[in-house]
Amino acid sequence: MVVSGVAALVVVVGGYAGFKAFAGGGTGAQAKAQGKGDGGAAGKDGKKQEIVLTLAPVDLATAGPATLVQSLAVAGTVDAARQAVVRSRHAGFLSHVSKRAGDRVQMGERLGVVDSDELRLRIAEREASLKQAQAALTVAESNRAQQRSLADRGFISKAALDSTESGYVSARSAYDAAKTQMDIAKAALAETALTSPISGIIAKRTVEPGERVGAEMPVFTILDPASLEVIVPVAAERVAELKIGQKASFQLDAGGAAVDGALTRIIPTTGSAARTVETRFALPANTTVPAGAFLSGQLRLAQSAAPITVPRVAVKTDVNGSYLWVVADGKAQKKRIKLAPSADDNNPLVPVAEGLAAGAAVLTLRGTEPNEGQAVALPAAAPAVPVAATGGTAGAVSAAAAAGAAAATGK
Repeated sequence: MVVSGVAALVVVVGGYAGFKAFAGGGTGAQAKAQGKGDGGAAGKDGKKQEIVLTLAPVDLATAGPATLVQSLAVAGTVDAARQAVVRSRHAGFLSHVSKRAGDRVQMGERLGVVDSDELRLRIAEREASLKQAQAALTVAESNRAQQRSLADRGFISKAALDSTESGYVSARSAYDAAKTQMDIAKAALAETALTSPISGIIAKRTVEPGERVGAEMPVFTILDPASLEVIVPVAAERVAELKIGQKASFQLDAGGAAVDGALTRIIPTTGSAARTVETRFALPANTTVPAGAFLSGQLRLAQSAAPITVPRVAVKTDVNGSYLWVVADGKAQKKRIKLAPSADDNNPLVPVAEGLAAGAAVLTLRGTEPNEGQAVALPAAAPAVPVAATGGTAGAVSAAAAAGAAAATGK
């Protein structure tokens, strides 16, 4: 009875040890931590058994060629390159308003009228002055004709004729001046009709119908939606890297689809406080981005082809330089590498100059590193879930229990 009880205890303990040895691989991070911490489980002969590092697909990458894009983070506000502010040249009351914010207008279309009593009174005054000057001119013309007739027959002196001619010239000048004043008054009255100088959309209307409008007061703001651009301040020391035509990918901070913009203008002035230079990126004519929106993105400065690149997260650094972990012959190996110069520290890929061949399987594990020569189970060869999910663990436990029972019987 004592022997059988010991055998039963050994079976239970052996079955549990078999289950731990099978399920101890876990995920890549778990197996890596176990292999580094306790060096593996002890076997029947007292020696430590190595823990296999089981990898997930995200833990592995392949070294190979790639095109590295150097970029610059940019952000700015959307504005229209073509926009106009319609102002009232004269004071009065706004009437006959036909458009409001959001309406599309055509160049030359009437938007409203400023009703000005002052201009109407001025027109009446100019008309009266013009009629008076015209009457005086008519009298001067009649006197001139009579005096010329008398002078031809020798009845008046040349001095009297010259005086008549002078009176006629003065009356003619007074009439021309009155007519000019009349034209000016009519032109001022025509300016009370507010018309759109460009085709576009009304972005703002500052005065409602019936309200009083002051002289030179803005009434409508019109912008052309096909001329939207992003105003981006760029640090003065980076301006030398900019070229007209470079592309930038923008996105609304609130999310949404990305929109590309092309660098069209570089304003050659530097802000005294921020030390930045203003640049303009033209957006596509059919963009749905509204004016006034804030966009952020990346400006593509240059690109280069690298024969061998690896994920930046895979590269480690110590006192001896850079290194990474690769999988060769089913084992983890530490490889010393030399990185090629990279102009963009934000790129997720880094170029490798020496120490690594294309096609190498690179570990991208974070945290604790594997042991040199530790066995590695690649994602394709390792089960994605514990075998217990398919009933395999029960078989493993039974096999371990049988082994434990045989050992106990032998004893």
